[in-house]
Amino acid sequence: MQARIRTSWESFALAIGLLGVALVAAPMTAGGGVGLAGALDVAKQEYLTIVLAAPARARAASRLAADPDLDLPSEAAVRRFAPIVSRAARVHGVDEALVHAVIFAESSYDPDAISPAGASGLMQLMPATAAHYGVRDLFDPAQNVSGGVRFLRDLLARFDGNVELALAAYNAGPYAVVRAGNRVPPHTETAAYVPKVIDYYRHFQTLKG
Repeated sequence: MQARIRTSWESFALAIGLLGVALVAAPMTAGGGVGLAGALDVAKQEYLTIVLAAPARARAASRLAADPDLDLPSEAAVRRFAPIVSRAARVHGVDEALVHAVIFAESSYDPDAISPAGASGLMQLMPATAAHYGVRDLFDPAQNVSGGVRFLRDLLARFDGNVELALAAYNAGPYAVVRAGNRVPPHTETAAYVPKVIDYYRHFQTLKG
C-alpha cells in the first residue's frame, strides 16, 4: 500500500512540474494572459509520453539486468533506421523487432558493413540474394532492408514460421537447414548466431511493449 501511495504522489508531482513548465512556455493570448488550455494540453501530452514510455524502458532495464553480458545497440543507432525498418516490416509482414535483431546481429547498424564473405549493408545481403530481390545498391539502407526483410519473410514461410530455423537459414543458407533435417545446422557460427539473435529479438520485443 505504501509503495502505491508513493507512486501516486510521484505522479502528481510530475504532473504539477510539467504543468509549470508548460505555463512558462505557453504562448500569450490576445489579452496578454497565458493560454491555460494550451498549457494544460502540453502538460498532458508530456505526462503521457513519459508515463507510457516508462514500462517499456523498465522492461528493457530488467532484461539487461537479467543478462548483463547482452550486447545492445545505442538508442541513436536504432532510431536512425527505425522508420525504414518499420515500413519494410509492415509492408512485408515481418515482426519489426525481429528485423531489428537481425540488423544488429549482422551489421551493428552499420550501413557500410562488408563481411569477409562479401555480404554487405545493414542486413548483410550477399550479391546473389540482393539481385534476387532487386536490390541495386547494397549500401542504400532502404533498399538493403527491403531486400533483407523479404528474404527473411520467405525463410519464415519456408520453415512454417519457425523463427530459429529461419534465422539459421539466414545465416547458413536454407539448404544447410534442409540438409540438417530441418534443424539448426551444426556449424559453430550458426549455433552461436541463432540464440544471439533470439536474445536480441526478445530485447526489441520488450521495447515494442
